[in-house]
Amino acid sequence: MEDETALQAVMLSELPHVGDQAAHRILRLNRRQRHGLATFFRLPEAVLREDYALHPAAVVRLCTERMDHEARCRWLLDQLTRAGGRVWLAGSPSYPHRLRQRLETPAAVLYGVGTPAVLDAPTLAVLSSRTISEPSVAASLAVVHAAAPQGFTVVSGGMKTNYRITAVAGRAAAAPRGIVLDRGLFATFGAHLDRDPFGFGPGRSMLDAEHTLVVSPFRLMDHAAPRNGRRRDGLIAALADVIVAVHARPGGEIERVCLAALDRGQCVLSWYGENAGLVAAGASVIEAADLKGLRRYLTR
Repeated sequence: MEDETALQAVMLSELPHVGDQAAHRILRLNRRQRHGLATFFRLPEAVLREDYALHPAAVVRLCTERMDHEARCRWLLDQLTRAGGRVWLAGSPSYPHRLRQRLETPAAVLYGVGTPAVLDAPTLAVLSSRTISEPSVAASLAVVHAAAPQGFTVVSGGMKTNYRITAVAGRAAAAPRGIVLDRGLFATFGAHLDRDPFGFGPGRSMLDAEHTLVVSPFRLMDHAAPRNGRRRDGLIAALADVIVAVHARPGGEIERVCLAALDRGQCVLSWYGENAGLVAAGASVIEAADLKGLRRYLTR
């Protein structure tokens, strides 16, 4: 993305009281009016308030504090790009195509650090409800260690324990990794975007940026919030060509995410048929003996 377009994406993302829905509304109105974000940021107060229905704080930011807002966002973008990060605006050609194709409303602004080429390979996600059990941990490890030599990029989250297990197992198996955050990049990495925060214990090894892509739909400095996990889980599922549900609590979030993926026509596998509802909805039952042939599920 060109520098000015990237800056405009950051400026949109950092507007106060402008979440993802409001950002998409702004982009739709811009298309309708046939102008871009550069023009939007200079619109009169009345237009921003009446036509765009912006929150008063966002109107103040654009009409009386725009230079300060731009300077701060330019600084944020500089910090991001110096660390090898990038920003995607919905609709741009380089936006991750799985999210664009599979989500009705992909994140208006998406941040990333690492190598987008890891998504060129087939992708697999291991999903598990929050409760930790020995069988679900063993299943997660088995799936990841089978997927790695078959050429899959392993998609997971970064902070929830179940996702950390998958992320660490992927690193140990030398699998390319796609990691979706439930908070901003800077809130996750701190001052060291070259360090891997997705392990266990106090030590932080170097991030293998050549074989890892970390993405976040949240503002760069946003900390985790309870509702963020649902958004993270949806992005993980959308990025995966094959989803293995090792434990999906009936009525829980992981079951909901898997059902939505099935509705989109994605491949969902239920570990030993653990969730009968998913199997009834079209998920395939998978057992340990099936792990050697995971690539055959790509054709489904």
